[in-house]
Amino acid sequence: MKLNQNEKAVVTSKGRAWIQSTFEARLLQSLFDNELPKLERTLEIGCGSGNGMQFLKHRLDAQQVVAMDLDEEMLVLSAARWSGADWAFFTEANASQMPFGEGVFDLVAEFAVLHHVPDWQSALAEVARVLKPGGYFLYWDLYRFAICNPISRRLFEHPMENRFSHSEFTAELGKLGLVCLQSRQFPAIAGMGLFKKADVTA
Repeated sequence: MKLNQNEKAVVTSKGRAWIQSTFEARLLQSLFDNELPKLERTLEIGCGSGNGMQFLKHRLDAQQVVAMDLDEEMLVLSAARWSGADWAFFTEANASQMPFGEGVFDLVAEFAVLHHVPDWQSALAEVARVLKPGGYFLYWDLYRFAICNPISRRLFEHPMENRFSHSEFTAELGKLGLVCLQSRQFPAIAGMGLFKKADVTA
């Protein structure tokens, strides 16, 4: 589901960019315990205005960042921001049907995106499919309580059925063979985590 105009205004605001580049970036980077893996090819699900791409490139030192979004407007915005960057690539696609082969990314990231996806379980299955053995899934997202309330319903548009909690989201990743390295929850509202796909050579 695409963002409505209210949420697009929030996502593209200077305040949101500041929060992402300071508070959220530090928390997400700390999940790696200051030992960053070598990341040649990474994927961001839902690129918004390009803040997540900046994090992947400049905080995690990704050599290549592929930005995927269902909304052409968001892709155009991010592409304009990173125009001329030889490490940035863009594609319009659905998170539940990714147009990539199996095992092609060292890391897949999503920053407050999958709560917009009706079939988030299928999206996570796609994450597991496109990750290389030993690859990482990095996320932070909003949980059921944060979006299924009167204030959120009035201002924004989200799927209301089949929403998830922290335990449900992380349990689904476990079913897909992704092992939790770090996981943090902000009670009932949101959470983040770093998961690793089993390395067949280990």
